[in-house]
Amino acid sequence: MLAPSLLDPAAEKLMCSEASSATEIARTARELLGDRFSSCSFTYVLMRAFDVEFYAAAEAARWHEFDSGPRSLSNDELEALLSPWLTNA
Repeated sequence: MLAPSLLDPAAEKLMCSEASSATEIARTARELLGDRFSSCSFTYVLMRAFDVEFYAAAEAARWHEFDSGPRSLSNDELEALLSPWLTNA
C-alpha cells in the first residue's frame, strides 16, 4: 500500500467534491487516485474522507465497477452500505 501522505490529497479532494451518492463518490475516488487506485487505496481514502469504518470501506471496494467477482456489490448495495457515513456528504 502507498504511504498515507500520497493518498491524503485524494481523500481531501474527495471530501470536498460535489459527489453526493456512494456511486458518485466511488467513481470520483477512482478518478482522483488514478494509477494509485487499488482496493487498499480506495478503502483508505473512503475512511479518511468520510470516517467510514474499516470493514465497511473494505466491503465497498467490492463494488461491481471495481470487482467483477461473484460477491461484487450492486449500486443499491453500495448505497445502502455507505449511507450511514454519507448522509451529510
